[in-house]
Amino acid sequence: MLAGAWTWLAGCCAECMDFATAVDRVRDDFNEMPGLELTVPQAVRLWHMGVDDCRYVLDALVDAGFLRWTPRWTIVRRGQDQRVGESMNVEHISVRATSRRNKSVGL
Repeated sequence: MLAGAWTWLAGCCAECMDFATAVDRVRDDFNEMPGLELTVPQAVRLWHMGVDDCRYVLDALVDAGFLRWTPRWTIVRRGQDQRVGESMNVEHISVRATSRRNKSVGL
């Protein structure tokens, strides 16, 4: 293995980086690879983290609005509604206007 690869692996282990560094690394990878879609086990292997640590980082990015869970329980960058090359299925898009009135308080 090249010396640079060892440095990269050392920077990825959960013992070697704090939470903010882990969040930055995950965010950077999703920015660098726009079509990235991962299951939790794939993410654990990619970033060399424990399952709990990886899920904590992913959930923080979901809460921040950067990532989202798909119906297939994979994680993707928010705004990525389809894979490259797939046509978008628009049958699920609601066309009904929602009422903004709060009827329970008589407004």
